[in-house]
Amino acid sequence: MPRAVLVGGTGMIGRAAARALASDGWEVVAVSRSGELPEGLEELGVQSVVADRADDAQLRAAIGPGADVLLDTVAYGREHGEQLNALAGLVGSLIVISSASVYADDEGRALDGEGDPPSMPVPILETQRTAEPGDATYSTRKAELEQTLLAGPLPATLLRACAIHGPGAKMPREIFFVKRAVDGRRRVALAWNGESRFHTTSVANLAELIRLAAANPADRPLNAGDPDPPTTLGICRAIGEAMGHEFEPVLLPRDEYDNPWGAPEPKPFVVSMAAAEQELGFRPVIGYPEAVRETCAWLVGELENGRNWDGTYLEGMLDYAAEDEVLASQS
Repeated sequence: MPRAVLVGGTGMIGRAAARALASDGWEVVAVSRSGELPEGLEELGVQSVVADRADDAQLRAAIGPGADVLLDTVAYGREHGEQLNALAGLVGSLIVISSASVYADDEGRALDGEGDPPSMPVPILETQRTAEPGDATYSTRKAELEQTLLAGPLPATLLRACAIHGPGAKMPREIFFVKRAVDGRRRVALAWNGESRFHTTSVANLAELIRLAAANPADRPLNAGDPDPPTTLGICRAIGEAMGHEFEPVLLPRDEYDNPWGAPEPKPFVVSMAAAEQELGFRPVIGYPEAVRETCAWLVGELENGRNWDGTYLEGMLDYAAEDEVLASQS
């Protein structure tokens, strides 16, 4: 039986990947600091190991006798890349979650860079240039991670995910609409006439890519996105339908009120999935409107348990007073 070790194995991505791999006949070890397996994984035979990946000795002990593949859902920067490279001889191949934010336009501008927003081709291919590796921003550090791994001794599949969604998210973008639905708010302000399109990535589709890459190790970056990525208005409608709630979108001509899928300008950020289809035979297992139903149900439970996102970037987007002020100006 092939053996997979998942670093960050109990988080949003890890739990979906563990389920996909275990169902496909893999022995799965979920490594986390808590050691607490999400519901349903123990029944699939998933094992839990407590370890802090920052400690090399703990990480190696968690891997145990070795692994055919190691999935790292939290790797970031050159240090983690070098740590993974050093596992040659202990693991056979790597799958590492990167980010589509590594992409830069022909002028070298990335999503979190300074100056004007990037102007990306639609769709973005894996051959598109990336941000200059370094420690300046999230994008440059992910680019640094990729560079380190692709130059290393282990076959490494780098999955460039977009706006990831699913149960277990630490910063769930969908809370923007879910909380409003729970609170009975109908009017919702949408920047750029609701036309912004930032490619979404369901953890179910990401887990399918992980499953396929685990059986076909190679050095490669691959995009990871949902089929038919929705606009912000499309996301509003999908969540409204999932929640049984009728929103009344107020379409703003510019970015007078921010949302988690917005951008400085309504330039589409959409990736191509052709390489994953050709190299791995990838076919999406779910679309956004269907996948978001599970996320909505999970978020309702989180709200009922008193969870909030105070102190995070989501806090301002849940500020109803600020939204009401913008809505009043549109009347």
